[in-house]
Amino acid sequence: MNHPIVLIHGMWCTQHNFSRMAGLLGARGYKCHMPSLPAHEVGRDDPAVGNLGLKDYLAYLEEYVHQQKFKAPPVLIGHSMGALLAQQLAARIKPFLLVLLTPVAPAGINGIALSNLVAFSRVLTRWGFWKKPHKPGPGRAAASLYNGVPPERHAEIYRSLVPESGRAAFESGFWFLDMARAARVDAAAIRCPVYIVSAGRDQLTPADTVRKVARLYPQSALRHYPDRGHWVIDDEDTEPMTQDIANWIQAQEQRAVRIAVMGRA
Repeated sequence: MNHPIVLIHGMWCTQHNFSRMAGLLGARGYKCHMPSLPAHEVGRDDPAVGNLGLKDYLAYLEEYVHQQKFKAPPVLIGHSMGALLAQQLAARIKPFLLVLLTPVAPAGINGIALSNLVAFSRVLTRWGFWKKPHKPGPGRAAASLYNGVPPERHAEIYRSLVPESGRAAFESGFWFLDMARAARVDAAAIRCPVYIVSAGRDQLTPADTVRKVARLYPQSALRHYPDRGHWVIDDEDTEPMTQDIANWIQAQEQRAVRIAVMGRA
């Protein structure tokens, strides 16, 4: 049985940035659902995004999943901030599986490093950044977001990016100052198997931070790629990574069938 898959994108992205992975998973028989977060639309700089936060995104995703009326619990796959949202959503809806690609750390884990402070330097030096939209320039995006992707693809990727919420950046990066604890995850409520990907050249969610996320889930499997950057959703190794994830999902599905058969015996 192929469970439905919900792909949750990260900062500055839309559903279109998951197109490659969706195509690869679709070829394996999985139906992928790719919501774009509110005020995230390619070609449109929506100022409304500046007033949105993680709780708004989470509420939207929970309602989106509810509206799909899935016949089987979905597999949640999130990238970066989308992986933080996937964890929060998993604690609420009890998915079949959870896949976290270079995840932003939840509240309680210090994810601040020199590399991501540099990446967000222009944002952080703007007074009131926590209530304004933001988007990295082409040079900073190439150095911090999709480093490792061939340079001839940089312009194409940059055109796909949209402004992101400064509030969401504040809530996830400076959770210790956020009284609402919008980045909090109830890790104990997540009982399903978890597959986590870290990257050795990741400038935004360093591998050390991702390892701390993995420790939240005793049932997790961590796959580390030492020579990849943050943009694992569409780089030179996306295809083999996605095939590995599909193999893992299939193995978990087969295991669930065996358990169900034994339970009926």
